[in-house]
Amino acid sequence: MADIQRLHAASAAATSSVHGSVNLIVPGHHKANRLNILAQRWGIEHHQVLAFGDGSNDLEMLKQSGFSFAMANAPQRVKAAARYAAPANNDASVLQVIEKMLAGEMSRTGGAAVRPVMPP
Repeated sequence: MADIQRLHAASAAATSSVHGSVNLIVPGHHKANRLNILAQRWGIEHHQVLAFGDGSNDLEMLKQSGFSFAMANAPQRVKAAARYAAPANNDASVLQVIEKMLAGEMSRTGGAAVRPVMPP
């Protein structure tokens, strides 16, 4: 990974995913940037966005989104970037969180299926 970062530092940032692959991200073209475009198009604020992540390529998106969830199987730096924790990917956790949100069972302070990892 260090060699990739060194060789491509001027043109792309190298990040790893949970699955062991390497992503080369052109500066400014990360997931948070794309969510920003959608939020502007739909007239919503960042604090209203729900995002899930489990890899280094999700860091900017998790830091930007008001309802950011790190999966239980995510590395510690991803968990530190998120405001909430969710069960592991294999536990249908994204669906669990979305169902709780739609049912009004979760607010900015967390809920039964999730636990806050930092103050909102």
